[in-house]
Amino acid sequence: MNRLMKKLLWTAVLPLAVMALLTFGLTSLLIGRFAEDETYAQLEREAAIVYEAVQEGRGIPGQLDVLLFQDGQRVELERGGRMHRMMPISLDPNDLAVQDEVSVNGTRFLTYLREEGDIQIVTYSPVPFSNPQFQQIYLILAGGFILALLVAIGVTFWMSRRLTQPLVELKQATASIMEGRHDITLPNVTNDEIGDLTVTVGRMNESLQEKEALQKSFISGVTHDVRTPLAIVRNEAEMLELGVVETSDISMTGKSITEEVDRIDRLVNQMLEYSKLSSGTIPLEIESLQLDDLIRRLTSRMSEWFRQKGVTLDLQLESVMIQADRLAMERVLSNFLRNAYEASPPGGCITIRLTPNRLEVTDEGKGIDPTIQHSIWDMYVKGDRSNGHGLGLAITKLLLEAQGLSYGVDSEKGATFWIEWT
Repeated sequence: MNRLMKKLLWTAVLPLAVMALLTFGLTSLLIGRFAEDETYAQLEREAAIVYEAVQEGRGIPGQLDVLLFQDGQRVELERGGRMHRMMPISLDPNDLAVQDEVSVNGTRFLTYLREEGDIQIVTYSPVPFSNPQFQQIYLILAGGFILALLVAIGVTFWMSRRLTQPLVELKQATASIMEGRHDITLPNVTNDEIGDLTVTVGRMNESLQEKEALQKSFISGVTHDVRTPLAIVRNEAEMLELGVVETSDISMTGKSITEEVDRIDRLVNQMLEYSKLSSGTIPLEIESLQLDDLIRRLTSRMSEWFRQKGVTLDLQLESVMIQADRLAMERVLSNFLRNAYEASPPGGCITIRLTPNRLEVTDEGKGIDPTIQHSIWDMYVKGDRSNGHGLGLAITKLLLEAQGLSYGVDSEKGATFWIEWT
């Protein structure tokens, strides 16, 4: 039995046991009180019967338990009927209240005293609890409560097992995930919170598998992208060291080495930038920014680059002022435009549309693969035609979130990356 199951059993059974005991006690008390009141009423009626018999000089019915006194002295009278019996009580009527309780030889009796002149009539009866009929009632009640408690324990045990077993299986599954194993077995999905948790764990496992696959791909790509320029740099440096490079080619060799080092530097800087943005250590300077002017200046600087592929720009800009960080927005727009450029066919058109609360960058490419569209903003994810490392949009996401801007991508014909603000 697991710990949660024990807690559930204690939580359910303990209140039930307390409630059963209280109910049994209160029920017994009420039955006893009711029976006691009924017994006193019966004893009063019997005392009236005895008094009438004495007044009329008749015999006292043999089925009545009664003592008769005159001036404090017990009087033996003729008992009628077939149930003549000796009275087991010897007492002084002056010591009794009208309704009283006495104990004789370990047996408790309820008594009723009626005084008429010098005559005292005492009727008596065993207390209800000592009556076999009432004892049977108490036994039936106790048995019923015990049976109900046992049934409750059984049902609680069964329900606890059904509730805790999926949790135990989920615990084992999450432990397997923590150890890096994803071939897990999840419990059946039920229509409750445990079912929701099961679905969530399953999705988490799938997401981690995707992330691990992307991470391995990223590491493989980064390793390749670092080793390739390093190999070129090493090869050309060895050629310079051995003096096999012609004097006229030294400048070209130095330029090649510089370009390869710059490739490595850009990759390292991207990784450092993502790390700093993730930890929130890069401060942003939020200011009033004329966004349409920023777009015109940025596209003007990139115009020569676009002409290399024959890509044209269609600027549909309204005059818009927003609160944002200038350098961060330049980085975001530059990344959107580079992605659109890579996706555009030769001679294609990139449309930049700016309205008072939305910016869109749309290309005429083939769009985004549906299998990665939901994770395009995550680290390591990149399209098939991308020459990057899957860090550009991840950095863009962090920059936009840091400025409180909404973002997204639509891909029906081509791809439209958008930003919204209020």
